[in-house]
Amino acid sequence: MYKKVFGFLVILGGIMITNQISAERNEDSLRKEFLFIMKNIDERKVSEIESKFHSDYADSVYIKGSGSIFSSNKTNYIQSLKDGKIGGVERDVRIHSIDFIDQFGFVKVDLESKVMKFQSMYTFYFENGEWKMIKAVVVAEKK
Repeated sequence: MYKKVFGFLVILGGIMITNQISAERNEDSLRKEFLFIMKNIDERKVSEIESKFHSDYADSVYIKGSGSIFSSNKTNYIQSLKDGKIGGVERDVRIHSIDFIDQFGFVKVDLESKVMKFQSMYTFYFENGEWKMIKAVVVAEKK
């Protein structure tokens, strides 16, 4: 009887350790992916990040004081990067939290350049072994 209980506890402990290691790896991999994308947006390296956006990507951006929300999809966002309308300015990154719900990862962050401040929540979807950015909600403020 004791052997069965002990065996069950060993298996249960192994599962818990495996899940903890997996969660840490996921947080680390999502953090690295997020920082990679932000750096390449700042440097307008479109070819490095185009594949990092999910095909259903959408964003919603509110500029403080404007009274309106601007939205775009993957095609429009990538084109705006290519045209130099966005990106191209280095931003400091302060990650507040990284959380998960099943295949989704969420990064809450503040970004700040010399001219703008951004409070943002990015949603990623884990697909085919990699993180894809699928949603961004951004509040932007001119300095």
